[in-house]
Amino acid sequence: MQLEEREPRTRRSRSEETLPERRKRTDISMTGKRLAVRTDLLDFSRFTYRWVNDNDTRLWSLIQNDWNVMTQDGGELKSDSTDMGAAIAIPVGVKKDGSALKAYLCRKPLRFHEEDQKMKQTELDEQLARLRQGNDADGGSQGDYIPSGGIRIARS
Repeated sequence: MQLEEREPRTRRSRSEETLPERRKRTDISMTGKRLAVRTDLLDFSRFTYRWVNDNDTRLWSLIQNDWNVMTQDGGELKSDSTDMGAAIAIPVGVKKDGSALKAYLCRKPLRFHEEDQKMKQTELDEQLARLRQGNDADGGSQGDYIPSGGIRIARS
């Protein structure tokens, strides 16, 4: 009877056995630097996005103005805010009481955002027209110097 030749068994060293496994790298693209978000969660064709600090009533007031807090799965927070743990939030500082100040990613339908911006621009245009007439921003008369050629304000 003939014995088969085997290769000698070599044992891996303990340091090789305990080396950590490298996590699988995913090629998820991110937007932003410090306040980075996975781009697969964002839909810039339908929404506009912003980070909102949870100072006092800031977050609540923006929610009342058509902004919605985003969740980790790309959805929106429930209106009763019972799932705040699922919100996309990043610690950005410390509140006066010593608790963590967080910034929440919010989104607003693009159509609503554009309407709001038009309203703001209309108000600014009206203020500018009052200033050109020599009045202050609220429409009150100014007794200051008004040149004979009128006031000209050019936009750059």
